Amino acid sequence: MIVMQITVITLFLVAYYFIITNKMDKAGVSFVAGALIIGVNSIVKTVPHLTISHVGNFVDFDTIALLLGLMIIIPFMGDAGVFQFLALLVLKISKGNLKTLYILTAFTVVISSAFLNNVSTVMVFVPVILAITESIDKDPFPFLMMIIFSANFGGGMTLIGDPPNMIVGFAKHFSFFDFIANATPGILLAMMVIMFFWMRKERNYFITVKKNDDKNINPLSAITNKKLAIKSSLTFLGAIGGFLLPQSWNIPPSTIAVVAAAVLLMLIDADSKTMEKVYSRIDWPTIFFFMGMFALVYALEETGIADMVSSGMAMMIPNNFVLTLVVFWLSLFMASLLSAVPTVMIMIPIIHGFERIFGSSSLVWWALIMGQSIGGNLTIVGAAANMVVAGMTQKTKRGKLEFSAYFKYALPAVLISGVTTTAYLVIKYIV
Repeated sequence: MIVMQITVITLFLVAYYFIITNKMDKAGVSFVAGALIIGVNSIVKTVPHLTISHVGNFVDFDTIALLLGLMIIIPFMGDAGVFQFLALLVLKISKGNLKTLYILTAFTVVISSAFLNNVSTVMVFVPVILAITESIDKDPFPFLMMIIFSANFGGGMTLIGDPPNMIVGFAKHFSFFDFIANATPGILLAMMVIMFFWMRKERNYFITVKKNDDKNINPLSAITNKKLAIKSSLTFLGAIGGFLLPQSWNIPPSTIAVVAAAVLLMLIDADSKTMEKVYSRIDWPTIFFFMGMFALVYALEETGIADMVSSGMAMMIPNNFVLTLVVFWLSLFMASLLSAVPTVMIMIPIIHGFERIFGSSSLVWWALIMGQSIGGNLTIVGAAANMVVAGMTQKTKRGKLEFSAYFKYALPAVLISGVTTTAYLVIKYIV
């Protein structure tokens, strides 16, 4: 066991070093670490089920299937212009009022990211905002920060909003309704507080002399393929309806997502050319990253390393209430450095260890969900949406997102949202 423990710790530290420093591709690092752990275990035979023939014991195929289903459906919505339609609709409704546009954009991004891919969402809204702010001679920086925060907040609100939610959801058998009832209120509260804070801070920013001409904007003009837009949107809404089915029906979200994807492929009569497009747009690096991390995390748990960490930390934690707050702030700061997925995957076995000491508490898991969601906002590398927006602004004259400027603007907002969510967790614990 000692040999396996040393191997696991070494590979874990090496993998996280490369993940943090970005000296190697994250998916490649994760897959290599997972494969090496399985290889070493096949020699020392310490962990019985950490083998290729028992891969279903440690790779969560529910999470992967849910991801695959959404990866097939959502790009077709993008192809049809559904996202662009939403962006132009928000612009038209705002009627050129910058403050109204700010608020509408924030909540549209939140809702879109809660159900769609937050990277796709920011990729649609950022060019629109850059064009608008350029036309009225405004720095887009406040808008861009708001879009990033909204995307990450939205991603933390639902089971399908972000991969970390899916991982925790399947690990603890949380339903779509569970996320709506527990994660959504806390994150929405934090977002509204941040919106109020930023709008007070930037009150002079919203004073405009020149208004954007929106009279001739027709959101429907963004729809490039009406039939595909209808088919893909209805399929997606059908999947959402499926996620809301009673738990007693025992139909996992992964099954619903895969079936919905299959229905869409049948509706559009997917030929070989269409399927080639589907294959090319599936996020294979994420799949490979997950498979490697699942093996790594399983090894940490089965070799007793996670329990040792939990036991050591438990000596300083008196009860579940304090544990909830520790998990929240720990996951918040970890996510800002490691990003959300690695944070959640390493915290899961540690929390399992805490449960064996303090007993099970669902609030601890909601603290993890909300902590990683908020923490992803703190730095440019904290979440995928941050890095995408930063990349999109590198050639702009104004609003370019640099690490130091981003961090200075984000830090007060993250701390305020962290305190707000802490208050929410305290109230939930008391009630």
